[in-house]
Amino acid sequence: MFNSFFILMKKHIKILYYLFLIIFFFFSTPLKSQQIIPLSAEKQQKVDEFKEYAEINKNNGDYLHAAFYYNKIAFVYWGNDSPRQAINYFLQSVVENKKINNFKEIKAIYSNIGVIYTEIEDIENAYNYFKESLNIRRQIGDKTDIASGLFDVAYILTILNKPEESNEKLDEALKISEKENNPRLTLSIYGLLAQNHSKLGNTQISQNYMNKYQSYKKHSETEQIKEKFEEKEIKNLAEIKRTQAEKRADKFEFELNELQFLRAQDSLNITIKSTQDSLDFVEIISREKQTKIDLLNKDKAIKELTIKEQKAKARNQTIIIFSGLLGFVLMILVLYVMYKSNKAKKAANLKLAQQNKEIEDKNDELLTASEKIKIQNLNITQSINYAKGIQQAMLPPIEELKSIIPESFILFKPRDVVSGDFYWFKEVDSKSNIYKVMNLFKSSSKKDNKKEDGTNHLDKKLLITAVDCTGHGVPGAFMSMIGYNLLDEIIDKGINRPDLILEEMHRGVQFSLKQETTENKDGMDMALCSYSKIDNTLEYSGAKNPLVYINNNEVFQIKGDKFAIGGAQSENIEFSSHKIEIKGPTWFYIFSDGFVDQFGGPDGRKFMIKKFRQLLLEIHQQPMEEQKEILDITFEGWKGSNFNQIDDILVMGFKLDKYIEEIKK
Repeated sequence: MFNSFFILMKKHIKILYYLFLIIFFFFSTPLKSQQIIPLSAEKQQKVDEFKEYAEINKNNGDYLHAAFYYNKIAFVYWGNDSPRQAINYFLQSVVENKKINNFKEIKAIYSNIGVIYTEIEDIENAYNYFKESLNIRRQIGDKTDIASGLFDVAYILTILNKPEESNEKLDEALKISEKENNPRLTLSIYGLLAQNHSKLGNTQISQNYMNKYQSYKKHSETEQIKEKFEEKEIKNLAEIKRTQAEKRADKFEFELNELQFLRAQDSLNITIKSTQDSLDFVEIISREKQTKIDLLNKDKAIKELTIKEQKAKARNQTIIIFSGLLGFVLMILVLYVMYKSNKAKKAANLKLAQQNKEIEDKNDELLTASEKIKIQNLNITQSINYAKGIQQAMLPPIEELKSIIPESFILFKPRDVVSGDFYWFKEVDSKSNIYKVMNLFKSSSKKDNKKEDGTNHLDKKLLITAVDCTGHGVPGAFMSMIGYNLLDEIIDKGINRPDLILEEMHRGVQFSLKQETTENKDGMDMALCSYSKIDNTLEYSGAKNPLVYINNNEVFQIKGDKFAIGGAQSENIEFSSHKIEIKGPTWFYIFSDGFVDQFGGPDGRKFMIKKFRQLLLEIHQQPMEEQKEILDITFEGWKGSNFNQIDDILVMGFKLDKYIEEIKK
């Protein structure tokens, strides 16, 4: 018990020590950069302890203290120039504070996150968090707090070069600040208004606000100096008055004492004169009385000494008796404690033996369950691997695409064993067969039928698409099989225009998943191209996913329509069609969003479409297989070892030229 007490005390002392260090480093170390800097051993120990405390409090339902320790961890990382980690733990603190509706603390945390994003120059995120903080301030209703939040948002809008929106916030903040009589905030608002109107070209308005700023600043400084001087003057005057009053009181007391002394002195002189004659007689009588008193005192002292000796003997005997009784009682207590301790020890040993038996039984049960789980996992893994084989068999081999377009590649990297992304391509007749589309039979002569059949095969058109289904893994793979089969069915109907194919796909997904009667909203995004050999043109339609192509060292992008395939949208939607005439070497790329949405790099950000287009422009003149390898290496390097692949990856690239037209001639 005593060991536990001292361990607990030592732990609390350590916590106070670490809290002191956190406060010291927070106020003494500025945030310098957004680089990830490893924690020192001492700081890492603090973070580990704070995590432990946060988890304990969270498990005990004490969300206030859990949030408090997550805040402490965030400040450690912020002080260590690790802004990303600081933001993560601030957000964990927000989660715990939301459980207890601690909006005042959430408001402050959002402002902290806004400051961090401002320091690392991520202005969009800074704006979002300052805006969230302002919304909470409005809910709380503190006017001064609302004005400060409005100024924070206005400042970020100024950085984002949105002076008009910034001025709207500043006008609202100025009304509150002037009403609440907050001189510092009013001064800051005048300065920012002057800056914004200068950017907008409102020179006169900007100068008016700058004059107000200078005048208000000078007035504010004068008022502060005047208040300090008057306060000092009043203080000195009060001290002088108090000193004068104290001196007058001392003087009055001295004069009163002097009068009393003189009066007493006169009375004493009279008394001395009246008693001087009888002094000798009194002295003789006093000597005789003193002799008698001395004799009585000696007798009294002897008697008192005798009584003290008797009391001392009685006291010693009493002490001896009580000491014996106390020793006997202590011995009984020690024996009782030993008996109880031994009994408790036996009971604890018995309970421990029972617990050990229960633990052994549980271990046996866990081992049995673990074996069952291993078998189940093995069966599931084998099933998924079998599904992978089916999916791979379903997808057309890349060699078929190369036989049609020699300069082409497909980069296909599923996140799991099976994929929600899939690719599809097929050669079809260049013209749609109206009879197949309308499900009709042409009634004409055999001669006309033969002529028509011959015409349908004179010219071919290549359809190629990259499809991103909802989800990944097994659910995504099921969606990919639905999409693949729908494409084959639509082509079999004789439809070969990209926009019409997408519209049929949309209706087919809604019908297959019964989305009109269920709450299912799954679907797919896709980019579909149709390449005509005779016309030497490429026609594109997209459901959200874009087409990127490069010509004459310039990169172009055609965005897909905002509609997805399937989902809760209207059944009768129309997709747009874009036609590109190929006049020279042109490189085309269609892809899912897995590559551009991957987190990575030094800051843990998404790769983004702009960087992806720039990469394609830099490598487009390389051989297609080298382009595929560069894209794969770039993706793995961006993801690194700190991030996992978050989605399936599919990129298809192919090069078209006028050589088809020359062959035709």
